[in-house]
Amino acid sequence: MTATSIENIRRHLEALIGERNPFSSPAALDSAGGYLEAQFRMLKLDVRTEPVGFEGIESNNVLGVLPGAKPLAEPFVLAAHYDTVEGSPGADDNASAVAALLETARLLGGASLAAPLVLAAFTLEEYGFIGSRDFIERAKGQGFCGMISLEMVGYSDSAPGSQSYPPYIDASRYPDRGDFVAVVGNEPSDALTQAVSEGLRQSSPALAVEQLVVPGRGDMFREVNLSDHSPFWQNGTPAVMITDTAFLRNPNYHQATDTLETLDLDLIANVALGVAGFLKHYLSAGRLK
Repeated sequence: MTATSIENIRRHLEALIGERNPFSSPAALDSAGGYLEAQFRMLKLDVRTEPVGFEGIESNNVLGVLPGAKPLAEPFVLAAHYDTVEGSPGADDNASAVAALLETARLLGGASLAAPLVLAAFTLEEYGFIGSRDFIERAKGQGFCGMISLEMVGYSDSAPGSQSYPPYIDASRYPDRGDFVAVVGNEPSDALTQAVSEGLRQSSPALAVEQLVVPGRGDMFREVNLSDHSPFWQNGTPAVMITDTAFLRNPNYHQATDTLETLDLDLIANVALGVAGFLKHYLSAGRLK
């Protein structure tokens, strides 16, 4: 991984980490949104903000669009939420993913894509995916060719036994060390899950990747529904979550100890490299008609 990517990741993390909550720290949440908007503009994306109301408060989804050569093609969405729970600085959850989102956008600079790519920083994920639900509602009548939710991509632990799994997962099929990222999809997203997993492996060889496809729409599997891909599943859009598996690995989940010092910056940078490589291939003119 290049020093430039690591430096960018650290800079974004330092700007973002700190409680970003609509009720206990609304100014910090707004400041983070402003930072994202400024970064998207620096990357020469088409930027817009969409206000999202919830229980008397308002914050913004921040969207940066990379236009495609075929503007009428259904867009692809790459997303990460930037809010936190109260009492947590939210380094892994979810500043790590927002940093990966921004670095992916930088790595895509100058790429020729067929379909438009929407880079979405969603608000209010911690309150039931309010931001992503609002985004889908506004887009009624417009489909999406796919979606990736980046959800906690910065914590690793190579100690034996550091990785746990939900009871419905056959843990014998997966590593017991928490040093990989998981690509999680449902049955309607099976093809996208396979494509993302392979794209990450090819584009970022240092990144260990495991994949899981849950039965049906995935409604019965709580642990794999806890991010902004879930409303897209409910909307019938192929979508996957890329994650370090959150509380199945990271003891700092939703805690005051979720700090910069606990993060693996190489992991975040390798995720960004892999996602950028996947998108360059998947959204190429030869694949999308």
